Amino acid sequence: MIYLTDEISLTADSIQYIVGKPVQRPGKGVEMQNPKYYHKLSAALQQAVTDCVRAGVADERITELRQVVAEQARLEQEFSEKLKGVYV
Repeated sequence: MIYLTDEISLTADSIQYIVGKPVQRPGKGVEMQNPKYYHKLSAALQQAVTDCVRAGVADERITELRQVVAEQARLEQEFSEKLKGVYV
C-alpha cells in the first residue's frame, strides 16, 4: 500500500489499482474505505489529486481558485516523488 496522504492510499491487485481511505480494522489489518477502482495508474493518481482538492474545498482549507491550482500542482509533485521509479 502506498500512502499518498493521511487520508488517501493507493493499492492494487492483479486487475486494478484501488484508491481509498486506509482504515485500521482490529484483527483484519488495513482496509480501504470508499474504494474506487482504476485500470490505469495515471487515472488512479488523477482521481486521488481530485479527491484531495475536493476535500480541501469542502472543509474550507481551500477558499480561492488560485489555491485549487496551487494545491493540485503540489499534490501532483508530491505523488510523483513518492512514485519515482514506477515508470522505468
